[in-house]
Amino acid sequence: MSPHRKLSISSKRHPTQIQDIFLGLALSLSPQPTDRKPDGSDPGRELEYSAVLHDGTGVVESETFHTRYYSHGKEGDDLAEENKRIGREVLGLIRSIQTDKGMNVRMVAVAEPVPKEFKGHQGVQFFSTLWLHVDVIPILVNPSTSIFTKLPAPSTSASATAAISAGVKHLHPATHSATTADVDPVDHSVQVDCNGQVKLCSILQYKESSSEALWDRFTALADHLVKNNISISFFSATPQGGGVALMRHAMIRLWRMVGLKVKWYVPEGHPTVFDITKRKFHNVLQGVAPQDMDLTDEDKKWFELWTEQNYESFWSNGAIDASIIVIDDPQLTALIPIIKKKRPDAKIIFRSHIQIQSDLTDDPQTMQHRTWNYLFDFIKDVDLFLAHPVKFFVPKNVHETLPVLYMAPSTDPLDGLNKPYGRASVRYFRQYFNQLSLQQCGVHIDWDRGYVCQIARFDPSKGIDDLLAAYLQFRKKLENSAKPPVDGGPQLIIMGHGSVDDPDGSWIYEKLHDTLGTKEYALVRDDVAVVRAPPSDSILGCILQGAWVATQLSTREGFEVKVTEAVNKSVPIIASDAGGIPLQVKHGKNGWIVPTGDRSAVANLLYDIWEGKVSVHRDLSGANRDLDGKTDPNSIAQAWVGDFDKEAQKVHADEGATSEDFWTVGNSTRWMLLFDRLLGLSPEDNVSQSPNGNGRESTLGKAEEFGKVKITEKQVGLLKSMEVGKKLNDKGIDGVNVWEMVMGDDMIKGEGELI
Repeated sequence: MSPHRKLSISSKRHPTQIQDIFLGLALSLSPQPTDRKPDGSDPGRELEYSAVLHDGTGVVESETFHTRYYSHGKEGDDLAEENKRIGREVLGLIRSIQTDKGMNVRMVAVAEPVPKEFKGHQGVQFFSTLWLHVDVIPILVNPSTSIFTKLPAPSTSASATAAISAGVKHLHPATHSATTADVDPVDHSVQVDCNGQVKLCSILQYKESSSEALWDRFTALADHLVKNNISISFFSATPQGGGVALMRHAMIRLWRMVGLKVKWYVPEGHPTVFDITKRKFHNVLQGVAPQDMDLTDEDKKWFELWTEQNYESFWSNGAIDASIIVIDDPQLTALIPIIKKKRPDAKIIFRSHIQIQSDLTDDPQTMQHRTWNYLFDFIKDVDLFLAHPVKFFVPKNVHETLPVLYMAPSTDPLDGLNKPYGRASVRYFRQYFNQLSLQQCGVHIDWDRGYVCQIARFDPSKGIDDLLAAYLQFRKKLENSAKPPVDGGPQLIIMGHGSVDDPDGSWIYEKLHDTLGTKEYALVRDDVAVVRAPPSDSILGCILQGAWVATQLSTREGFEVKVTEAVNKSVPIIASDAGGIPLQVKHGKNGWIVPTGDRSAVANLLYDIWEGKVSVHRDLSGANRDLDGKTDPNSIAQAWVGDFDKEAQKVHADEGATSEDFWTVGNSTRWMLLFDRLLGLSPEDNVSQSPNGNGRESTLGKAEEFGKVKITEKQVGLLKSMEVGKKLNDKGIDGVNVWEMVMGDDMIKGEGELI
């Protein structure tokens, strides 16, 4: 018997604040009996599992449960169904803790060893169900007691306690809905998903989210690269904060599921250098910096020394020993000549994620020209230049010197930004948001009023001033209307993460509060929540899901996939025509595009939406979607979350959806095609005559077998259709969207466009 009190599921006490709680779980299965019952039936085996509740400081409650596990003579689907039954029993326990005890389980730590009978069954998605349907972080932990192999096995209660005590150390201290983005102290590689211990989703869900045409291409390229033992290294500025880090976490998560050898490295930051890279690289190239931001000789000296010291400290012993090396954005461009010297055979890709003002970089009289030419002196030796699908973003000397391809960024359908949030999670994150808002700006959001929402970093190019002015105009129009709303109408939420390489964030955040404090904004001052969010994607995704209208009013923008995320949630969005944003919106069908900086256009649209004159509500529920409490995005999400057997949602579910190009599987496939083509790999190596048309299908979910998969004839055909085997030329390839190279004749009309 545990020294702690049992899990008292029913209670008359109802706390006003939802309490975070963490659950440890350990299982033990008795040996298979040799005999059956006299009537020939399976007597079953005793399954013992212990659940331990931990409040972040220690165990507060625990209980051990016993049930029967019937596996005799079962295999394949029959055994999978038995495992699903046990899984539902445990999931039911977790749900009861959340609903009946008024607690919110943020993490479930499962102790190894997990009985082998529960491993490797296709269709059994316990961990991913925890994440996608129950909104709990699942982590698999090898407890410290596992070293005692010659001693009696610890009790399930002790193992569960050890597991959750270890698991909570990975949670971010500012929020219990995210894990820390740790880096390896030796080589500064990012430990994605706590180095694989966190199990957010499975390969099956990625497959379910994709079209068959895309998935076949993804698996063919993945198998081909794995069979050729290709290794990839990514280098970028930070392990979290901003779109680049989000994409890298998602892609590495997926690629490791299919056995690809990939690592992602980040430098040790320095405030002096990050001030240079943000203000004098990023802001200058985007054309949003003041005119006194020219690089000095000292700036160049510090930047280059910082790069050299990061290389010497972390990356000189294996990080650049890869087949392909990708440099993200300008921060690590000074690493390129080091790679060329140390690894002349490696292929290098430079990926630009920002809106480079090419009209300025091409003008010899400008600060942008001088800054770009300094950086281009490093970049000119790469094998491929990748830009967002906007021709304007590529300077003239790049076109003249390097092969140029275009590729949109992506977001992940299964991460905290995009997964559906059910009723319990919405309640939790709304409460959490209001705590943050009251602490930071004293504003309380009344969720019944509805709200306009912009999720973006506090950056000078995000158009936040335009949003404030447009919102004020909209509220004045409501005030002066024939029937002004009694409560004043929708409120406004402006929220974003910070990033360690972004010194602009703090002063823009403070400037917004100063603006709202002026007499001009007295009407809306108490209705605008400006919140710097902790590093939890879940709070961003959940708040965006419930928005009445979303906005993205950037004045300079590479792409900003928050637009795609809003469309995916079926939230109407008003977005500017900056950069790659228009590629994501089908005007009048899933949102509206307005001229950059046109505040009146935004205010008028908000008013027309309020009056019911315009609408882009898409019918995703099988009924006419209106705000009747059943077909709004929150209710649609609740219906999906409540059914554990629901497949992952397709990212291209209807004509109003965005392209698969903008999602993780599509993005990963594009990258793999570039790796394959740059290396000039033959599509016919290791061909198998297996009748299985898809070489990945037979080992779906069994990572240890991926290396044994042969390339099938069907996959060879797909590889040839993508021109695998035809090496990318040093020059001569310019102006092609990689999505078109991937999908060919299967590309949906209107996709793969360039601006």
